[in-house]
Amino acid sequence: MPQLLLFDIDGTLILTGRAGVRAMNRTFRETLGIDDVLAGVPLAGRTDRAILGEALARFAPEHPADDTWLLAFRDRYLELLTEELGSDQPGKRILPGIEPLLDALDDRPDVHVALLTGNFALGAEVKLRHFGLWSRFPWGAYGDAAVNRNDLLPVAFARARENGLGGLSAADVVVIGDTPHDVACAHHGGARAVAVATGPYSEAALEATGAEVVVPDLSDTRAVLSAIESLTARG
Repeated sequence: MPQLLLFDIDGTLILTGRAGVRAMNRTFRETLGIDDVLAGVPLAGRTDRAILGEALARFAPEHPADDTWLLAFRDRYLELLTEELGSDQPGKRILPGIEPLLDALDDRPDVHVALLTGNFALGAEVKLRHFGLWSRFPWGAYGDAAVNRNDLLPVAFARARENGLGGLSAADVVVIGDTPHDVACAHHGGARAVAVATGPYSEAALEATGAEVVVPDLSDTRAVLSAIESLTARG
């Protein structure tokens, strides 16, 4: 069994019913007076910093995208994200099989779980706390640390060392996510990928990325664990 499993959040662990999109759009409206700023901006699998940078370049290119602006935007976004998650909008749920899978992994002292997500760290916490999943992941690599998602795997290795996993190699790591960006991030750093079709991409589209394992969802705990274990045999 690989020693470290890195989970994406949106479309992999949970669906927020587009709460993040609504919160970001509202923040842009409040701060810059621009409506529907995320229309046409690719979202799935990208970091929050990449999404904000592209939206700003498209709709307010004269506005400086410096750290002061970014932090102020983030803080207001987090307030509105909390509000949107608490609204009665539909589509919010934990995805199939997540809790049984995490329970099974808890029983494996040889396997560690963490997050690798494009969300801001505090955004990840807001989302996962809402669904009661935040305590299941002791640490993570978050979108604050990079614009390009591919740069997050080295961050994950550094965080792993900080958390006592100093002997990891890329062959010990599996990234679990729902987009081609998750697969690309894994392969860019020499890790393997489990792609799950619970987000916007079909199994066929995910198979085309070269992901080592593609599953429709994570509901069959035994099959998912077996597939992950098979990656060690292949390595």
